[in-house]
Amino acid sequence: MDKEYIVTLHRKEDLEQFYNEMQLSNFPLVKKRPLSRNTHYMMTEEQAERLRQDPRVWGVADVSKIEFRRQVNREPYAVTGNFWKDSASLNVSSNDFQWGHIHCAGNQAQRGKTQFGSVNLGATYEQVIDAVEVFNNGRHVDVVICDDPISYDSEEWYSPTSNQTRFVQYQWFNELNSFVSGPDGDDDGQTLPTGTITYGTNVSTPQYHGNHVCGTACGQHYGWAREANIYNIAVTDPWPSGQQLGGLLIFDYLRAFHLSKPINPATGKRNPTITNHSYGSAYNKGSVVTLADISQIVYRNTAYSAANPGPSGWTEAGIEADFGFRFMQYYPAHNAFTAADVQDAIDDGVVIIGAAGNDNLLMDEVDGDDWNNRATVSGLPTLYYNRGAAPNCADSSSINVGALDKRKDFRRASFSNFGPAVDVFAPGVNILSAYGNTGLNDSKYTQGSGNYFYPINGTSMASPQVCGIIACLASGKERFTQSDALGYLRQFSIDGDMTFDLAGGGLEDNTCRQGSPNKYLHAVNPRPIAGHIDEQIGYRSVDGIQYGSSPNIGTSYMTFPRRRSLYAPAPSAQSQTYALVVRNDSSSDWRWTSGTDRSGVTFDDTATYDDWTLNFNVGDTMEITNNAGSIHPFYIKTAPTTGTGDQVTTGTITGNGASLGNTVIWDTTGVNPGTYWYVCSNHSNMRGQIVIS
Repeated sequence: MDKEYIVTLHRKEDLEQFYNEMQLSNFPLVKKRPLSRNTHYMMTEEQAERLRQDPRVWGVADVSKIEFRRQVNREPYAVTGNFWKDSASLNVSSNDFQWGHIHCAGNQAQRGKTQFGSVNLGATYEQVIDAVEVFNNGRHVDVVICDDPISYDSEEWYSPTSNQTRFVQYQWFNELNSFVSGPDGDDDGQTLPTGTITYGTNVSTPQYHGNHVCGTACGQHYGWAREANIYNIAVTDPWPSGQQLGGLLIFDYLRAFHLSKPINPATGKRNPTITNHSYGSAYNKGSVVTLADISQIVYRNTAYSAANPGPSGWTEAGIEADFGFRFMQYYPAHNAFTAADVQDAIDDGVVIIGAAGNDNLLMDEVDGDDWNNRATVSGLPTLYYNRGAAPNCADSSSINVGALDKRKDFRRASFSNFGPAVDVFAPGVNILSAYGNTGLNDSKYTQGSGNYFYPINGTSMASPQVCGIIACLASGKERFTQSDALGYLRQFSIDGDMTFDLAGGGLEDNTCRQGSPNKYLHAVNPRPIAGHIDEQIGYRSVDGIQYGSSPNIGTSYMTFPRRRSLYAPAPSAQSQTYALVVRNDSSSDWRWTSGTDRSGVTFDDTATYDDWTLNFNVGDTMEITNNAGSIHPFYIKTAPTTGTGDQVTTGTITGNGASLGNTVIWDTTGVNPGTYWYVCSNHSNMRGQIVIS
C-alpha cells in the first residue's frame, strides 16, 4: 500500500541526481522542496526499506507515523448568544454576554461599526445574537486580581470543563511573609500583615468591584481566561477577616508569589503570573476644587495664574481648554516608589496590567512635553496631573488600558484618560460581569450560594479585558513577560478604527486624541491554527520534472498549526556536568562570573549576573567554586535561610558551605524537581534560586 514518505539525503549536492532517478523509477512525487534535503514521495514500505540502504539517504520516514505533539496548549472555545451593549431600560438577562467578547474576538462585520451601540444615541441595534471563537482559555496561568475582596464561592469562577472552582483561597501572609521580610525578619520595627485570610461569600459580600473585574478577566460566562487559576489581593477594602494587603506592599508579595511558586507538574514549568490593577492612588481635596483653590498652573514650563492667564482666560472653562486641568475632588497621585516596585515586579517576570484612570486627563510619557505639568491647589500637594495614578503610569512600565465607549463610532469613553502613556483601549462601558450582593440575581447557575451580575463603566472594566486575553495568550508558555504582552498588543490590536476629535480635538474635547494610540484590543491567535499555504504545483518548465499529479495539483499540504515542537528543541535527557564560579559583588549579591546552565546563559565577569536563577535537569551535576570573601559561605538549601539549617539532603552533595576558593558539588540524581536556594549563611540578601526540572 502506497503511503507518503519523506526521504532525507545527507548532502544537498545529491538532490538533483536523486530527483531524476526517482522520476525515472516512477515514484509519485508529492512535494519537492528545493531549499531542503527532504523530498516527499508516495511508496510502499518495501520500497522505503530499499531506499534506506542507499548511501546517499539519511532516512526515510512514514509521515502517517509522525505525531506532532502540541507543547503550547491551544484550546479555543466558542461564545454563542446575545451580546448586550446598552439598554436605557436595563432590559438585560443573565444569559447575555458582555459586548467585549464580540467586539474583540469578532470580525469587523460583527463589531458593527456605525450600527452596533446605544439606540438612543443613533445606533441601529444594541443587542445581537451571534457567535465568536476565543483562541485559548488560560489554562495553567495564574491570574491575580488586585482589587476589592472577591467572593470565593461565585459559580462564575468554576471551570466549564471540570465544574470545579478555580478560585484559590491563597494565604498570602502565611505563605510569603518569610520571603517578603527576608530570612532574618524585618529590622525596621514595622510588622507585616499576618494571620489566616478569610474570603467572603457572595451572599455576604456587598463589594462589587473585584468580582466584576475578576468576571471580565477570568469568568466562565463573562470573561476570557475561563480555565485560569484565580487569586485575589485585597487592596481597596479589607477581606472579611479584617486584613488588607494595601497598596504599598502589593508588589513585594506579587514578586514573592511568582518567584517561589512550585513547578506545575502538568507542564514541567512554573505558571505565568498575570495581574490586573483596576485602581489608582489619589489625592482627595474633600470637595470639588474651585477656581479660588488654584493659585498657579505650570504648563509646558510656563507658569500661569490669575495675573498671567492663558489664552482662554483664568476661568474654569479657560483653564480646562488651555491646560487640560479638570475641576474634581480626586486627583491622580503619582509617586516614584510605586513605579520602582512595578518595574521590579516586571523584571522578575510578573505581568502588570492596569486601568488608565477615569479622570478624562492626559497621560504623558516620561520625556513628553506634558509630564511635568502641575497645579498648585490649596490643601493638596503639588498635582502632577498628567502623569496618571500609581501604579498605572508611564514610568512604572505597566500596561495602561483606556476605555472604549459603547457608541457605534468606537470613540474613547468620555471619562477615560488618554494620551501617549495609554497603551491600548478596550471595551469599558456597560460591561456585564459578576457582582456583589447588591446586583441583579444571576439565575443561570446551579451551584454556589447566590450569584449576581450587573453592567458598569470604567477603565476598571477595560483593563481586565486585556488581562484576560493576555492570560489566554500566556497559556503553556515557558516564559511569558511584560514585553511579550506589550508586543502582542502593539502587533495585533486593531489600528486606525477609533473615532477621535469630534469637537475639535482640544483638551476640552471629551473625544480628543492628544497622542493616544488609535488602537483597540483584538483577541486573535498570533499563530494561525487553520488553513493552508497556497502554492501552485505543476511542471517545471526547465527540466519537465513533475511536482505532483491530479488531484494534488495546486495544493501544498503545508497546514497550520506549525507546531512549536518543530522549532523549540527538546531539552537533552542526558545528564551533564556544569562547572561554575561565583563571587560577591559590591552590593553584597552573589555574582556568577564563569560557566553556564541548562538555559544556555554563559556567565562572565563583564556582565551583571547577580543572584541569578540557575536552571538544571534532574541528574545534572553542579560544581560551584566560591570565590567570594571568607565571610560568605555558599550553601545549597531547600529554603532561603541563613545559618546552616535547611541544607539539601537529596542527591549527592559534598562541600556544602564552601568558603573562599572551595567547591560545592551537587549531583542531582534522584532529586525531586522543584525550586532550591543558594544562600550565604551570614547575609540574608545573598540568595538566589536553583530550579531543577
